[in-house]
Amino acid sequence: SLKEKKSSVNCKSKPGVQYLYEATGPGGCTLLIEILTDNNTRSHQEIKRILMKHGGALCEGARRNFDRKGVVTASRDGVSSEKALELAIEAGAEDVQEMEDEEERPILQFICDIASMKAVRSALEALGVHTLSAGLEFVSHTPSLLTQTQLETASTLLDALSDCPDVVRVWDNIHAQT
Repeated sequence: SLKEKKSSVNCKSKPGVQYLYEATGPGGCTLLIEILTDNNTRSHQEIKRILMKHGGALCEGARRNFDRKGVVTASRDGVSSEKALELAIEAGAEDVQEMEDEEERPILQFICDIASMKAVRSALEALGVHTLSAGLEFVSHTPSLLTQTQLETASTLLDALSDCPDVVRVWDNIHAQT
């Protein structure tokens, strides 16, 4: 369940190797946990401990629920949902999602093929959209619908994982049942 990237990266200002753990969480949701570590045995034990404590487990195959995509993030700037969709189509993106950033400011995420990420960002800028970032991300194509109780447990799990110093990023396929 470990996919090792060959290169050493220096992010969070410490040397180490990047690994991608596949896991399940409450309600059968799937998680991809990117870590950067100089000691994979220690990190593996720590991630396993956090998952077990919060109703999760390492597993094979979680990666199948995600596609590697280019994501261009832009500030919302009062853009309507219809306008956002028009912009996505015009710029050559596959989809647009309305989200909030860490400070709960409204943002738009334009999802595209990895190869067309630079072109989509340039097209959006040319259309007057203020883009904030562009990068490769795992985008879920198989959502897990969770109940309120499962959402609360999952939220606690995600918080515990992000508090772990070796965790760089966690992707999930969690959606609230409406």
